[in-house]
Amino acid sequence: MPRLKKIVFQGEPGANSHLACQEVHPDYEAVPCPTFEDCFGAVSRGEADLAMIPIENSVAGRVADIHHLLPTSGLHIVGEHFLPIRFQLMAPKGTKLSDIRTVHSHIHALGQCRKIIR
Repeated sequence: MPRLKKIVFQGEPGANSHLACQEVHPDYEAVPCPTFEDCFGAVSRGEADLAMIPIENSVAGRVADIHHLLPTSGLHIVGEHFLPIRFQLMAPKGTKLSDIRTVHSHIHALGQCRKIIR
């Protein structure tokens, strides 16, 4: 039986990079990694076949860590995928938008939504 190919991504299951893995390579096992460095390392060591790494965001711009890691990794970009990102604002039932004073999220998500949540 052939080995199941692996694609690593930075983040938790359900993260945008995980969704991109599932869209592009639904036949691969998607494996989460804590950091971008861990993703690059897994591919370099042969523990994963590919990594799904965000390079740029149309709202927030370049993902700075990647532009520092990629040139020294010995790896190269082999494909591209555009994933529309959708955010949801969640609150207890009955909460009015005017009642919301503080929004908590991932730092990059907050940056991408800053115009709407002000």
